[in-house]
Amino acid sequence: MIFDARVAGIPCQCEVTHYVAPSPMVITGSGFGDAIPPDPEEFECRLLDRRGRPAPWLEEKLTDDDLTRLKNEYLKEEANDY
Repeated sequence: MIFDARVAGIPCQCEVTHYVAPSPMVITGSGFGDAIPPDPEEFECRLLDRRGRPAPWLEEKLTDDDLTRLKNEYLKEEANDY
């Protein structure tokens, strides 16, 4: 999925290349080790300029806060598609 975004105040597009929702731990029995461990959330994306070309120079400006915001925007876009 590609959606419009901003990074460092610069308009761009975000292409989500990989997303896996987190999964909780599943207990399968009563003994030690009778569980499937939780899986963390995975989110990977790349930034594109407004014409859809890769923008590695803009990816260098990404912060952890930007990645969290882009992930939340992606999840919001996905929810709107349904």
